[in-house]
Amino acid sequence: MNTLFKYPAQLLMFVMLLIGISGCEKRNVGNVEAGTKYSAILCVGSWPNIAYYISSIPSLTSGTISLKGNGAEMTGKVYAQDVIQRDGFYYHLNSASGRLGKYHVENGTLIIDKEIPFAYLNWSSYAWADNNTLVIFGEGKGEARYTVLKVDNMTYKSGKLNLNAIPNGFQQYSFGFAQYRDSKLFLGYGFGSSDWSQFPNMPVYPKSYVAVIDYHTMAVEKSLEESRTTGLGSSNVYAPSSFVDENNDLYFISDPVSGYDYKSPSVMFRIKSGSTEIDPAYFFNFSASANNEKAPAMWYIGNGKAIVRSRIDGESIDADHYYRLIDVKSGAMIKKLELPADKGERMVNAVIVEDGKAFIAVNAADRDYIWQYDPNADLLTKGVEFVGGIDYILRIEKLK
Repeated sequence: MNTLFKYPAQLLMFVMLLIGISGCEKRNVGNVEAGTKYSAILCVGSWPNIAYYISSIPSLTSGTISLKGNGAEMTGKVYAQDVIQRDGFYYHLNSASGRLGKYHVENGTLIIDKEIPFAYLNWSSYAWADNNTLVIFGEGKGEARYTVLKVDNMTYKSGKLNLNAIPNGFQQYSFGFAQYRDSKLFLGYGFGSSDWSQFPNMPVYPKSYVAVIDYHTMAVEKSLEESRTTGLGSSNVYAPSSFVDENNDLYFISDPVSGYDYKSPSVMFRIKSGSTEIDPAYFFNFSASANNEKAPAMWYIGNGKAIVRSRIDGESIDADHYYRLIDVKSGAMIKKLELPADKGERMVNAVIVEDGKAFIAVNAADRDYIWQYDPNADLLTKGVEFVGGIDYILRIEKLK
C-alpha cells in the first residue's frame, strides 16, 4: 500500500478540498442502482495524484470487486471519504467551494441531486435525529456551530453552540463523537491549535468535554468535564466512535492521538439510559489492555460486544491498525481478531454489521478482503476480494 496522508491531517484535508471544486449541476432525484445493497469508497493513486470512486458491492461474502466497469468517480464533485451516507444517498460539505450537496450513484455516475450554497461551518461530526433530519457540528470563525438539515429538500437552520470558551494558547474547537438519544444530543469536544509551526509537537489541552444539548432548542444544557483522557471520539464524518445499545445506554471511546496527544490512553465511557452524566461506576482503559494502542473507531455488533479499530502505539496517526473485540457491559478486552495488519490510514469506516455478523474491510500488505466475523461461532472467514490496483478501501457502506 502507498502512504496516502503524509502531512498534518487538518492541513492536508484543506488542500485536498481545494482540488474538489467544480461547477454545480442539478439532476432529478433517482434511486440506488438496482441490485446494489452495499458500496465502497475506494482510492487509486498516491498524493497528490489521487482519484476516488464509489463502487457497488454485490456480495460481502464472495467474488471480487474491481473498478473496471464498476466505479463512479467522485473526484471533482465530492472530496474523498468525509461523506455521510443514508439510504443510498451521500451528503458532503465542500467547505472550500461553499457547497453542501446530496448525491447518489446511477448507471455508474455520481449524480448531484441538489447542491446549496453553504459556508457557515466546517463539518466535523454529525448525528441523525430521525430519517430526514441530519444535525451537523463544526467550527466557523472560531465559534462552535451547528446546522439542522432536512435532507428531503436540503433546507436548514443554523446557530451557535454555547460551549466552553477556547482557552489561551488554543485557537479552535476540536469535535469528537456525536450521538442522538431521547431528544438530547451528546457531543464530545476539546480544544486544538492551528499553529502548524509547532508540528509535530502540538499543544494538548488536558481536558475534554461532553456537551449535552437539547435537540428542540439546540441549547447547551451543560458540559461534562473529563480529565483522565483527551479526544472524546474522532470526527465521525469518517468513522464512528460511539453507539447506543439495546438498553439505551450510550457508550463512547476516546482517541487522544486525534488531537496529537500521544500520552493519554484511549478510554471507554458510558452514559446510562435516562441519565445525562458520565457513569462514575464505568471506566474501561482500552489502551491498558491493548499494548497501549489507541482507538480511532468503534462499531457495536450486538449482544454486548463491539469491534474497535486499534492503532499501534506511537506518534504516527497512520500506523498499522488491528481489530479487537471488547465486552461492552463489563468493560473488558476479549481478544484481538486474527486478521492481517491493516495498512490503511486512520480515517476508515471499515465495518458493516448485519444479521448478527460483522463484515470488516482490511487494507492488507498484499491482498485486500472484506472478512466476515461470526461472534456466535467465533469464526473469521474471507469474503469478497478487492482487485485491480486499488490502493485504499476508505469506506464500506450498507445502503438499505
